[in-house]
Amino acid sequence: MVMWPLARVLAAWFPYSVVRRARLPKGPFVAVINHVSSLDPPIAGLALRRPVRFLALDELWGVHLALDAVLTVFDSVPVSRSNRPVLGALRAALRHLESGRPVGVFPEGRRVAAWGEVPLNAGGAWLAVRASVPVVPVAIWGSQHAMPMDGTRIGRAPIRVVVGAPIDPSPFMDRSDPVATLNESIRSALDRELHRLEAAYPNQPAHE
Repeated sequence: MVMWPLARVLAAWFPYSVVRRARLPKGPFVAVINHVSSLDPPIAGLALRRPVRFLALDELWGVHLALDAVLTVFDSVPVSRSNRPVLGALRAALRHLESGRPVGVFPEGRRVAAWGEVPLNAGGAWLAVRASVPVVPVAIWGSQHAMPMDGTRIGRAPIRVVVGAPIDPSPFMDRSDPVATLNESIRSALDRELHRLEAAYPNQPAHE
């Protein structure tokens, strides 16, 4: 597939490492990923080593030619900030899961300067509950230095990724609000991994 040559280029360009806490599910799953840079979709795709269809804000198109190419290669689903298009994107993602393939979601809804800056949207948890598929939390650290929010140039900076253990939605089904409680479990998993990464790898400037 086209994505693997692209992935190899990324891996060669950045000082890049991945920690995997457990085996990925063989079938469909929802990858829920923190979002600090426009580089996060290809970085997450490389770490997951599966063809993942991402939900991405429509405003990402046009930011950078390389990013446009990546979004096209990954067959990303554009999501508008208004409510009705979000529902349409979720339905498209649900059909993708039902066909047996994984979906990637950035629950902060946009790039953020720091983890915890905004509450997590529950779209990833909703998809997992509705499709009865696992959630795979993915924590990314360092991409904010390679391509900051206020920049369009890509620099070389160390990037670390933790692919967390899958979270089965089944135990949450008997809760009064399965989506909300699953979403809190996702938040806790990402919070734990990102604090570990932040402690282990202090901020480092990008190198041109």
